[in-house]
Amino acid sequence: MVPASVRGSTILSACLLLAGLPTAPAVADNELSAEPSLATVRPRVRVAATNGEETAIRDCLANAVEAANSENLDGFCECFTGPSRPKIRKQAAIRFVRHDVAMELLDSQVIKAGKTTGEVAVKYRLVLSEDRFDVVSLVAVKQENGYWRINSEKIQSYEHQSPSMCSPSRYACLGATCRVAAR
Repeated sequence: MVPASVRGSTILSACLLLAGLPTAPAVADNELSAEPSLATVRPRVRVAATNGEETAIRDCLANAVEAANSENLDGFCECFTGPSRPKIRKQAAIRFVRHDVAMELLDSQVIKAGKTTGEVAVKYRLVLSEDRFDVVSLVAVKQENGYWRINSEKIQSYEHQSPSMCSPSRYACLGATCRVAAR
């Protein structure tokens, strides 16, 4: 299976390459011109390469999303560091039994990728049955037994959309959408 980071970067590279192709009509090779062609004037499209640590960190996040979508409790818990696993396991088991779970990683930006620790800004969508949460958080990751694992998550903000109305006394509601910022 191709890691999500590779699939995403391949698609991005293909889109950027297509966008960078010249739209001027082709000129025959033997035709000489005093003016440079659009292909030589146009700047080259460059895609910044991520280092191996960043790729491995993004793969850790993608693995957590994939395990959540398949409601694979063991696989999901393997994405977290050892000390946090019992608590995560209990919470995830209850959610997997209580809800239809779907998760989508919308965006991630690696802030720091050291040799043993890292930090990522993440935006993901979590659907629990009919309730949808768009979450922005800072995720701390840590190397454990040669693999990157999620160590902690600090939610910065989330947007909750539900078919049921939320309590206006607790949240600023716009229709059935509640926006909540972490304090």
